[in-house]
Amino acid sequence: MTLEDKIKQIVKPICEANDLYLVEVKAKGNPANPVLQIFADSEKGITLGQCEQLSRRIQDELDTDDSIYGNYRLEVSSPGLDRALVHDFEFKKNLGKTLSVKIKTAQGDKILTGKLVEFDEKIIKIESGEEVITIRREEIDKAKVKVKW
Repeated sequence: MTLEDKIKQIVKPICEANDLYLVEVKAKGNPANPVLQIFADSEKGITLGQCEQLSRRIQDELDTDDSIYGNYRLEVSSPGLDRALVHDFEFKKNLGKTLSVKIKTAQGDKILTGKLVEFDEKIIKIESGEEVITIRREEIDKAKVKVKW
């Protein structure tokens, strides 16, 4: 079991108990002094206060777990605006928003842009102009919210 897998086992129940989703775990740096990055979110977003509270709870668990030893640095944050959408809750959270969707086709990569109007475990539908485009989720290489500045 990798360090990331072990961290996920510890962190996922803590996130769930706080009505949050564990989005991703990364372990960076050298094994003797790793940087543990925890990305959590919810359908309504995550606040700085929630990140701080989650960080304290995770650190308490990590400090009492015998399989996590040595020095580490813990970073808890939201996944950020530029992260690709992967999980159902991320699509649900972004219904009605404009997405940029990169898909793989036999002719190469193609980028589609439109408002997310529907999704399920197999497809997403985006509205582009007057047309609604159905995209199989297995075709999606990357789907991101198109941020307006």
